[in-house]
Amino acid sequence: MMSLGVLLVLLLFKHVTADISGVVVANSIRFSCGGTQCPVGQDCISVSGILRCADPCQTYTELKDDWRATNYNSQVNGGLHCDQSMNFQGWYRLFLGNTGVQMPERCVEMNMCGTHAPMWLTDPHPQLSDGVVQRAVCGSWTGGCCTFKQNPIHVKACYGNYYVYKFVPAVNCYLAYCADVNTKVCSTCRNDETCMSDNKINWRCERKAPTHPQLQQLGITTHQSSPIMAPEDHNGTVWYQVERSVRTLWINILETNTTHAVYSNSLFVYPVDGRNKSQPVSYPLSCVYPLETESSLDVAIRPYLPNDHGVVGVGAKARASMFLYRLSNYTEPYPAGEVLLPIGSTLHVGVSVEESGMERFVVVLEDCYATQSPNPDNLPRTYMIQDRCSRNRTQVTVEESGSSLRARFSAVLQVDYRYVFLHCSLSLCDQRSSSCTPVCSGRKSRSVSDSVLLKPLAIGPISWA
Repeated sequence: MMSLGVLLVLLLFKHVTADISGVVVANSIRFSCGGTQCPVGQDCISVSGILRCADPCQTYTELKDDWRATNYNSQVNGGLHCDQSMNFQGWYRLFLGNTGVQMPERCVEMNMCGTHAPMWLTDPHPQLSDGVVQRAVCGSWTGGCCTFKQNPIHVKACYGNYYVYKFVPAVNCYLAYCADVNTKVCSTCRNDETCMSDNKINWRCERKAPTHPQLQQLGITTHQSSPIMAPEDHNGTVWYQVERSVRTLWINILETNTTHAVYSNSLFVYPVDGRNKSQPVSYPLSCVYPLETESSLDVAIRPYLPNDHGVVGVGAKARASMFLYRLSNYTEPYPAGEVLLPIGSTLHVGVSVEESGMERFVVVLEDCYATQSPNPDNLPRTYMIQDRCSRNRTQVTVEESGSSLRARFSAVLQVDYRYVFLHCSLSLCDQRSSSCTPVCSGRKSRSVSDSVLLKPLAIGPISWA
């Protein structure tokens, strides 16, 4: 998925030189989903009942148990809880009341957190650049802070100063995961602040330093006439995050080719002691984003012989989304859940790409087809749109394609599958450099642009009764 929200600058220091490189999350744990490896930072998560690669920072369950607080004494307040029998599914974010908190990074006294042996993280939480990491968990009891060694869990840092956890059941009873009440203040930190603690007990929001110590040791400082966020040090690597915005003085040069969008700029480095002030060292940098994305509408459509109106479930909203609409005005998508449609119904399908700063691009429908499986690569396929054009103009009408960040078509689907899945492969086309409107002759389209294929979108299953 192409993410145009930020431009990440990575400075690698070796001896006394700085090398500009691409963004790499080397230590992130990778997950697989249906035989496909998920992108870095994503996991195989059930979304609307279908397993798919998704960002746990956007797909999590709120765990709101006030008894998990580090100041909740089970002997004084009553109640004894155990996470051994908890059926943890997917990822969780901790809350106390309506305030997001995090697990403690310190030993917690026994009988706190509404249990006998409270569980805490033995290592610090990850940084944004770490992706998904594995962390050890201990339960404190009479034998010490780590009397019970719990199975490790997965943790991810999210934009907005919060964390998500992939919990596993406790090894025995009574053990339960803790929520650090002292970290409530972290939910008030701004984007240019980080939540800090010297003793893992008292936490505070602290503005990130404008100049990194490692830069000073090298005798250099950075000049910025742009919204460069404060640097972070991660394993000897200095990370800068730069907001991509055409309304700031930081002007990123955007170029596109047939496969990627490339943002380019330069970072000017000055000596701290004032040497060569008029001749700063310029480090050109580029961030390359593939013009690819993938999203699915997780909806089961069951056709039936005409009766009343059916219902269609709409999957989780993504940057590239595909919706099934009730009427030809494309204003009312079906709600979530299984759907029944009369045999021979006209399907009204809308596709949209929701990205900021995408004024140059339009969406083009490349191929749309039906299968019996949610896997877009499975055979056989029944094509409705192929090579940007309708296969059968009496049954398929392309109402919008190549003119904006949305595309629409309607089709009367004639298949004998019990369950039907609709898939569409799309492309992003740079309308400033080429013509993006498909030109169809018969059932073939002439190549009118150097557009870039997006990953397929999907609707389904649609089942016929």
